[in-house]
Amino acid sequence: MGFVGENITLESDPTIRHIPKFGGELWFVDKGSGSDSNSGMIPDKAFETIGAAISACAAGDAITVRAGTYTEVGLDLDKDAVEIWFEIGVIIAPATGTALTVSGDYCKLQCPGGAARINPAANQTGLLVSGVFAYVHNIRVACASSADIGFDITGGGAVLTDCRCSAPLVAAFKIQGDKVKLDDCCTGGEVADTSIGFWVTNSCDKTRLRDCSSQGHSTAGYQVDSGVTNGVAKGCASGGGDGARTDADNSFVWSDFTFDRQVFKTTTFAGAVTEYNVFKVTGSVQVIGLFGHVTTVIPNTACNIHAEAYSVNGTDDITDAPGVDIDSALAGALLVRNGPVTAAFELGDPTAGPVVIENASYRDPETVFDLVADPGVDTYIRVVLSAPLASGEIHWHCEYDALTDDGFVEPA
Repeated sequence: MGFVGENITLESDPTIRHIPKFGGELWFVDKGSGSDSNSGMIPDKAFETIGAAISACAAGDAITVRAGTYTEVGLDLDKDAVEIWFEIGVIIAPATGTALTVSGDYCKLQCPGGAARINPAANQTGLLVSGVFAYVHNIRVACASSADIGFDITGGGAVLTDCRCSAPLVAAFKIQGDKVKLDDCCTGGEVADTSIGFWVTNSCDKTRLRDCSSQGHSTAGYQVDSGVTNGVAKGCASGGGDGARTDADNSFVWSDFTFDRQVFKTTTFAGAVTEYNVFKVTGSVQVIGLFGHVTTVIPNTACNIHAEAYSVNGTDDITDAPGVDIDSALAGALLVRNGPVTAAFELGDPTAGPVVIENASYRDPETVFDLVADPGVDTYIRVVLSAPLASGEIHWHCEYDALTDDGFVEPA
């Protein structure tokens, strides 16, 4: 059998006449055995570099890239309607600059049945799509807390499917073009990087996010800037470590949006401190449950504990002060807010055996409370001790629902 591009026609062979044929030329790249002095038109005469194939191809062609690590600098798919088919095991890892740019229109990148990997250089971008109507499938960008942006989409009409980004410094997916659609894309950040998961900016119109998820992006899992219009996020999720979702102009419809409604924080007592911020609150929320369990025994020190809402402008009781004495509470002891603000934490300390804690009001077996954050300043749920503790540890849980669009609780 011959190959299109080697001047061998397929029409004369009846055994292969009905095999579907790609309309353009096919080009081959093989880092392991190719050479840029080859024709690039059959696998045995593949190019060594992706850049050589891009230079040789024309609009409507396709490039197959075999597994290998490609360190070429300045890769730019600048021809229209070109497809790149990555085999599993392709890694694009330049030493500098944007790893891969798609400036041509109507182009496609894909890795069927797997994912191509991009390792961008420090403070650079993994994939920049500036051409219109690009189709990007099965691409993973590993920023490794070194590169700034995973995917930067400035061209209109782009569609990204099953793309992933890990640990960017600035943003995993930055959407700046109109009519961009992301399906089943996800990202995991490092909280210390203070990054954004999905960032919709540049006044773009008609963004569509479907079944996308974020985790560990402490600035925001989802941030929609002012000027953006007509956006929809359907079935998206924000996980642990994400900062509050923001939508500056309420320009998105958030359909079936889910986030972690139970958050956690460990308070480790040490030294002269008697006030510990546990959870930070944004907007207005309804706290369904607030409780903590002792994970390291409390020392033999007379000490009461209570909870309050706090900002630099004042405090308001969550449980009654001075609270309940936690002197010598065992690991496994439970503190529960189980009544109104005039009631102290209830302490279940299993020193003498199992303990049952019950709300005394049959009409209100679960006492919720609504908390409105102080606008413009940080607001916390904090615990206050009547005396400092030299050691001991309590792991706190807060379960809540948002009452306003910006309602959010996160570990302090």
